[in-house]
Amino acid sequence: MSRFLVAASALTVSALVQGANWAPTSPLIQIGNDCDIYFDSAASLEVTDNLYSAPIKTSATSWMVTPGFLLEYGKDSALSVTLSAKHTFVNFTDNALSDLEDGRDALSAGIRFADGGPLTLSLDSSYRVTARNDDLQMQGLGGVLGATLVRQANYSHAFRADYKLTEKLRVGLGYTNSFNQYLDPVKTGTSPNFVFNTNTLTELNTKSMPLSLDFQAFEKLSFGLVLQHDVTDYSAAPYFSQANTPRPALPHQQLLKDFAGLTAKGQLSESGKLNGNIRVGYSRFSYDNAPKDKDLSYSVNLSHQLTERFSQSLTLSRDVTASSTNGQMAAKNYTYGLSYTASEDLTMNFSATMSDVFAGTSQIDSYVYNLGADYKYTNHLTFQAGYSFNDSKASVAASTYLSNTFTISAAFRY
Repeated sequence: MSRFLVAASALTVSALVQGANWAPTSPLIQIGNDCDIYFDSAASLEVTDNLYSAPIKTSATSWMVTPGFLLEYGKDSALSVTLSAKHTFVNFTDNALSDLEDGRDALSAGIRFADGGPLTLSLDSSYRVTARNDDLQMQGLGGVLGATLVRQANYSHAFRADYKLTEKLRVGLGYTNSFNQYLDPVKTGTSPNFVFNTNTLTELNTKSMPLSLDFQAFEKLSFGLVLQHDVTDYSAAPYFSQANTPRPALPHQQLLKDFAGLTAKGQLSESGKLNGNIRVGYSRFSYDNAPKDKDLSYSVNLSHQLTERFSQSLTLSRDVTASSTNGQMAAKNYTYGLSYTASEDLTMNFSATMSDVFAGTSQIDSYVYNLGADYKYTNHLTFQAGYSFNDSKASVAASTYLSNTFTISAAFRY
C-alpha cells in the first residue's frame, strides 16, 4: 500500500506545481519543429465486489500505476506519425490476491498521409495485454473460468486508403488483421486431474477487407455503399491439460462472413445538432465450406446536442462474429448516453447499455450502467471518477453475475 501512497503523492505534487505555473510548458522533449515527446502517465484505484465476474463474488481493491511516453511527429503536416508506449503495474491490497499482480503493456502506432490531394492513407497497429473475464462470460464460459482471471495479448493491424474520384465521389479500401493469444494459464483442480482455465478456449485470427463508395449528397451529409469480407481462423489455446485425455480436435476451422449494406454519415438535421454514422445491411456467414446463413446487420451511432451543456447519444448494433468457444455469437447491443458540461473543466456523464448475446447454446442478457465525472485541473493533469453496475443473466447459471465497481484515477501528460 505504501507504493500507492508514494505514487499518489507524486501526482499531488505535480498537480500543485502545475496549478502554480512553476513548471515549463509541454512537451517534455521537442526535436526540431515537428517532433514532440510527452511523458504520458496515469494512476488509478479500483474497488469491485466481483473481481472474476462470477456468481460467487470475490471483492478486491487494486491500484495501478501506468508510466508511458507519447511521440507525435508532423502533427499539422501532410505526413504525421504517432507512437505510444505504456506499461501498467497492477497491485492488490489483499495478500490473498498477490499472485494476480502483474504488468500489462500497451503499445500503439499510427501513420497518416494527407497532403490535400485526392489520396489519403492511414496505417495503425496496436498491442495490448488484458486480464479480465466479462468479455468471455458473455459467451457462457463461467463454469470453465471459475475464480480465475484470463490474460490475453490482443493485436490489431489496420490499413486504409481513400481516393477522391470527383468532388462528390470517394472510394475507400481497407484491410484489418486482429488476433489474440492467451497468456499464463491458471491451473484448477488437483494433480493429476488439474486443468487449465484456457482448456476450452480458442484463439481467433480475423482478417477484414472493406470496400466503400461514398457520395457527398449535401455539404455535410454523405451516402454510400459498403462491401466487406471477413475470415476468422480458429486455433486451440496453446495450453491443455486433462488427465488421460488428448486434446480434442476443433469442430470448426474457419468462419467466413460477407456483408453488403448502405451507409449514411454526417449532419442529419439542418441545425447541425443531430449527427450520425449509420451502416445497415445483411451478412452471410458459414463455417468452413458449409451452406451459408444470413442475418440483418447494422451499426447506428447518433449524437444530439440538446443544449449548450447537455448532449445525448444512441448506439445500436447487431452482428454475428466468431466466439472464443470455436463457435459464433449473435449479439445485439443498445447504448444510451447523456453528457453534462458543468463548467469548462468539469464534465459528467451517464450511460446505460443493454446486450443480448446468443453464443452456442447460451443466451446472455446484460445490463450495464455507468456514471462518471472528468475534471481538467490543468492542461497537463486531469482527474476521473466512475461507478459501474453490471447485471448479467445467462441460461448457463455459472455465467450469471452482478458486479459493482468504483474507480478514481488521474492522468498526467507533460
